Amino acid sequence: MLHFLTKILFLTLLIFIYCEFIIYYFVLLGCSWSQLSKLDQDFTISSPKDPSKKPLHVMLIADTHLLSSYEGHWFNKLRRDWQMYRSFQSAIFLFEPHIIFFLGDLTNTGQWYSDKEWNKTIQRFHSLFSVSSNIRLYVLAGNHDIGFHFDVTDKNLKRFEQTFQTPHVRLLTIDDDNIHFVLINSIAFEGDQCRLCERADHELNTIINELSQTDILTKPVLLSHFPLYRSSDANCSRQSLTTLKSTSQYPTHKERYDVLSQEATKHLLTTIKPRLVFTAHTHRYCYTEHNNKDGKIIPEWTVPSFSWQNRDDPSFMLLSITTNNQRVSHCYLPRETTIFWSYAIGGFLLTFYILFGGRRPFYLVACCFLRKMFKI
Repeated sequence: MLHFLTKILFLTLLIFIYCEFIIYYFVLLGCSWSQLSKLDQDFTISSPKDPSKKPLHVMLIADTHLLSSYEGHWFNKLRRDWQMYRSFQSAIFLFEPHIIFFLGDLTNTGQWYSDKEWNKTIQRFHSLFSVSSNIRLYVLAGNHDIGFHFDVTDKNLKRFEQTFQTPHVRLLTIDDDNIHFVLINSIAFEGDQCRLCERADHELNTIINELSQTDILTKPVLLSHFPLYRSSDANCSRQSLTTLKSTSQYPTHKERYDVLSQEATKHLLTTIKPRLVFTAHTHRYCYTEHNNKDGKIIPEWTVPSFSWQNRDDPSFMLLSITTNNQRVSHCYLPRETTIFWSYAIGGFLLTFYILFGGRRPFYLVACCFLRKMFKI
């Protein structure tokens, strides 16, 4: 009897370990850093001085929406935190990125948090998404962190900037690779001449001057929480349309709420002249393209939410980039429904094992069940 109970405990532990640890590695192993192709190379820009130098590896994550201590059930919050922690740490172990960008909405309702609640949530953020000292981590502001443009307070803005050392516009240059990233607080690009927007315009002009004075012709990568203007997601790539039956089911985007305004989008594209753009906010994947005044195509990827609170199939992006080449990978995390069915199937088989004790009837029923499930 003791031997039988030991087996049951061991099998239960195996099911738990698979569903809470191993499945994350299994799913993430289906993704990898994309190999660069000469077909995508920009020959107007000189190649890296050292041809053997590996590309810069960048991970992009969006909309984690960490719940506060008073939001939702405690188990739901614990579950979401564990899922993101396990996914993130598994991804760091497998992919070893050089830089990680969080594209805003770290918190769920951070604009309404007290200072005490804010500090507690940020401590959780650093605990869940802890990295080694050789990995750089940068954060953008989202509307759930500081509020939309119409309700941003000086206190919330200052609190976020002091927490993550983030100005409205920031130029990040990787000196060894001569690769530029421009990080913007998209909530400050309303164009209504408020002090928020005036400061953002001033910082943007300063960075544009810096870029124009550099000897490197590399165009920057633009990072924003709000997507650039698009009327809806109907024209996104086919991959982003799989969740809906027709493009007519996509609602029209509201400027300055769902996406940046047309004026702000045009201003950013013509002044920064980015080589590619990464955005967030919608919680859905989207690949779209913009044309600048020179007629060149600027690709934009909208990164889906990283939280199961918002999606059954959260995901993130991997960017391999050099001075004149880049490739993007879209990496999925385990579906929550997959984890649920893994527990259900494991529990089903374990129940039959308990009932039949490993005898032949259990073997026959289990085989029949698996054949029907997987159509063997």
